[in-house]
Amino acid sequence: MLRLGLLLGLLVLLPSGCGGGGSVSQTDVQKQFEAIQSLAAEGALVADGAADDRSTDVFVRVHSGYLNRAAGKVATELSSARASGTVDGKRVRAARLATHVADRLATLAGDPGDSAGARRIGAQLRVDAALAKRLAG
Repeated sequence: MLRLGLLLGLLVLLPSGCGGGGSVSQTDVQKQFEAIQSLAAEGALVADGAADDRSTDVFVRVHSGYLNRAAGKVATELSSARASGTVDGKRVRAARLATHVADRLATLAGDPGDSAGARRIGAQLRVDAALAKRLAG
């Protein structure tokens, strides 16, 4: 429950960091990478529960759908924002990573009973989380 509270806290901060179409700083992009890391890590835990049949299909569908929408929002906000110099390259990379995370979560939400698929998605989301952590630093 604490993780969910932290995740919600991060999501509340997202709109202030990347106002649609506005300019973003290095710090804003770093915070977005941290949000992506959190979403991917949480998604990996949900996928693991689905893969090991420890979570109901309804829980997996609803929770991964929620995480999918949050990652999609990050991707949209980053895609519509602008930055200068090397920060813009990082912004683009963060937008792409958020899109990948959202896509994986959508796949999980679409077929929560596919244990093999959930195991694969969980592994991919762990890689995404590790990459976001590295790029945030």
